[in-house]
Amino acid sequence: MRPSAPAQSGMPGPKTYIGWWGDMGSLPQKGIKTYGVSPYRQRAMAGALNGYIFNGFARLMNHLPYVAPPALFFYGVYYWSKSKYEYFNSKQGHYDNLIKEGVIKPGQYERPTVEPIGH
Repeated sequence: MRPSAPAQSGMPGPKTYIGWWGDMGSLPQKGIKTYGVSPYRQRAMAGALNGYIFNGFARLMNHLPYVAPPALFFYGVYYWSKSKYEYFNSKQGHYDNLIKEGVIKPGQYERPTVEPIGH
């Protein structure tokens, strides 16, 4: 029994090599045209800023009715929740919450106050 051939990576050897892609020894192909522009003649960003100033502003104004109402709504939710969070973490919020839960009765305690530390 003959052992199998080892797996080799890279280019095939000289007996099986018939040429790389596009250079296999066949007749040259006809009808293929290639065009090029000099890198010094190309203007990749020609009119980009000018086009954005006018077209970008018009596009922004066209999308504003779809973007502004949800943005304003969620900003309102954010502002409301932030103010509620600050209130609930204040002394007055804790005091009012204890009254609401029935832990203390209204007027049972004075509202907590903090006096400055004297040095």
